[in-house]
Amino acid sequence: MRRFFFRQEERAGDQVILSASESHHIRRVLRLRVGAKVELFDGSGGVHQAELMEIGERVRVLILSSATIPADDRISIRVGQGLLKAKNMDTVVQKYTELGVHCLIPVLSSRCQGRPDLTREGKKRERWLKIIDQSCKQCKRTRPMELLEIMDFHQLTSFLDSGEADLKILFWEEESAVSLHDLLPLRDVGRVQVLLGPEGGFSREEVAMAREAGWQTVSLGRRILRAETAALASVAILQFLLGEI
Repeated sequence: MRRFFFRQEERAGDQVILSASESHHIRRVLRLRVGAKVELFDGSGGVHQAELMEIGERVRVLILSSATIPADDRISIRVGQGLLKAKNMDTVVQKYTELGVHCLIPVLSSRCQGRPDLTREGKKRERWLKIIDQSCKQCKRTRPMELLEIMDFHQLTSFLDSGEADLKILFWEEESAVSLHDLLPLRDVGRVQVLLGPEGGFSREEVAMAREAGWQTVSLGRRILRAETAALASVAILQFLLGEI
């Protein structure tokens, strides 16, 4: 059954008026007809069986039945990700959603390429939010990954340090003594915060700042990985060790 996303403000009683993008997908791409059965999710754990009532510029849907699905994971993972080149960042946003990351914070660190432009960054954020919604539909995730505003490294370490976490990991290519295996077992971990660098990695000054704030630097081994590969490998391995994969 086809799945579509809606926000609570688009609902009135048992009827939902889908967004322009979802309506376009139904009308122009899938070419569904009135009466077709679809599945809706609302981003807060609600999953709804529904029927298409009216197909126009904005599609109107009737909710037939609803259920609340428990949270996907017992462990909360928050990732601070150094900004990557456009396509690589898009891929990371998509895969983090699939891998069950709860919150993503794009990070502007000293080695990120280029400087942020408010107009362009706003468009990037809109694109990332669409990618998150699409990924949720594809992998049947009922709660979208939270996407925070871009922060610089100083803001990020202060922000993350203000919240409680059972484990705070910074993956760093120059770390040689500590790997994820050295942190085992991870039996009682419920909240994890992770820092991953951009294409150029984090500087020694940034790593020192993070260490002073209580972050543990960790190696991914002898292989030199591209930034986007390291990002996905880190989260996937961590989820495995936490028993979530």
